This record gives sequence, structure tokens and C-alpha cells, in this order.
Amino acid sequence: MDWTKAKSILIVALVVTNLVLIATYFLQDSRFEEDEKEMQKVTIKLLEEKGIIVETDIPEGRNRMPKLTVQYDKTNENAIEEQLANQKIIPETELTEEALISMTMEFIEACDMMTDNVTFDKITRRGGEIRVSYKNYINEIAIEDSHINVIIKDGKIVDFERYWLEPIEINDTEKEVIPAVAALIKFMSENAEEERIYVKDISLVYWLDSSSFDVEFPVTDTAFPAWKITYNRGKIHYILAWEQ
Repeated sequence: MDWTKAKSILIVALVVTNLVLIATYFLQDSRFEEDEKEMQKVTIKLLEEKGIIVETDIPEGRNRMPKLTVQYDKTNENAIEEQLANQKIIPETELTEEALISMTMEFIEACDMMTDNVTFDKITRRGGEIRVSYKNYINEIAIEDSHINVIIKDGKIVDFERYWLEPIEINDTEKEVIPAVAALIKFMSENAEEERIYVKDISLVYWLDSSSFDVEFPVTDTAFPAWKITYNRGKIHYILAWEQ
């Protein structure tokens, strides 16, 4: 028998067993709240041993969240074209952050696409182009992939990008979500990256796998609570957060 190969198999089996035991402890132990800080320390140490460095605060506490019914809201291209054609050019010196937010929100409103969920995210300046970004939030939780990007150049809006999942119904049933530390452990077990991993952010979101969502037909679908893990120059991994 190849002892080296057998030894490698044994090590892998022990690692998997430890992961299962730790995850079970995190999820089921009644002492979770009083031991949370210690659990975070253990988790961070374990992740570091596996080449995963957490460079952000790990959310604490346990939350209960419902699932969310959403529907793809098709963009009115005619309204966008009309508004693009009827703009006033604003001098570059007047394009302050406040002015950029104001002009882009007015544009969204004029296109009849403004809702309570449209939330300002950030302004990015690159070369002569300015991008004002908005996200989709409900009850302070982001609906993933939903976004509006308004691109400004030479003092006017030159492009408008929108992918929007409109919330239709919040389910009456709330379930407890898994702790962030448990999501990080699952991320470690699912990770196939060969390079060292630097976790930049971890946050709760509503997530629907958009690759399986048909935007050509306005059907409804379900977005579930998930932990969004951002790492290594903007890479993203989602861990479903409802306890099974």
C-alpha cells in the first residue's frame, strides 16, 4: 500500500471531520451567545491555517429573516432615450457629489424608475467618466445583483445601466440565519482557490441566482437570505444563510 497516499487521505478525512464538528458546535450549542467571541477567535485561527485571512469585522449575533418574492422589472428603453436627448450640460466645475446625486436621481425619476428601494451607493471617477451607482435595499438588506449605474461624461448623462429585481412580497415566516462564522467555515470547505485568500467583507443580503433567472418573462422568483463574502480584488461567494 502507498503509505504517502494513505496518509494524505487520512489527513483530508480528519480535516473534514473537524469542520463538521466545529460547524455543528457553532450552529447547535446553546452557549453560542456567551462564547461568540471565543468562537470567532477559533474560526479566524482555523481560517488562517488554511490560507484564508479575514481583514474585516465578522458580524455578531443571530438574526431571523424571511424569504423575499421578487420580479424582474424591465427597463423602459424609450423613456431613457427620450431623457438622454433632452439634457442640459452641466459645467465640470459644478459636478460636486451633491450635484451628481441630484441630477442622477432626477433622471431616474423622469424615467419613472424611482422606488423607495433605490439607495445611493457610490460615485466612481475614472479618467473623464463619472459613474454614480445605486443599489436595491429592503429593510436595510441589499437585494443582490439589483443595481442602477448612471454614467456621466462631458457634463451630461451618456449611458444608463439597470438590472432591477422588484420586491413583490415579504414572506410571513422568518427563520434563523446561520452565524457569520459558520458561513466562513462553509466558505473554507467549498473554496477551490489555490492562491491565498483575503476576505474583505461579509454581509447579509437577499440573493437569487441570476444565472437561472429568465429576464425575458416577468415571472416571480424567490430571493433567500445569504451571506455575501467578498475577497481577493472583488471576487464574491454566496453562502445560503437559512438554517436547514
